Amino acid sequence: MSRREDLRARYIEGWNTMDAALLVSSVTEDFVFDDPAEPRLILKADLPDYLPVWPAKAAKLGARFEFEMTDKVVQDQCGILLEWYWWRLIGTDVEGAAVIRTTDEGVQSERLVYYRCPWPLRGAP
Repeated sequence: MSRREDLRARYIEGWNTMDAALLVSSVTEDFVFDDPAEPRLILKADLPDYLPVWPAKAAKLGARFEFEMTDKVVQDQCGILLEWYWWRLIGTDVEGAAVIRTTDEGVQSERLVYYRCPWPLRGAP
């Protein structure tokens, strides 16, 4: 496993186990999490406070913090690991796509888009 694959795996494990220290240790200093259902971009320093947001959103919809990920595409070129996938919050109608960008320094970004979303989106009229 390459360093970037290891960092990407640690990033996902941090989310899955709700381990803020593991999550923060897997990202770069200039990390950005772009969730359009949030009023602003989430930066590395914001991750520990943002981590419980998704489980809380899921609970309000009567679901658990569990995702189904399909149509996954992985590209590892020129030192950049890109991963795209379709996701669905199990037990809800919430679904969309995500792209995660990782280098040997850590996860640089994760960007979400929504196909179905019950929350207001940043920048929407």
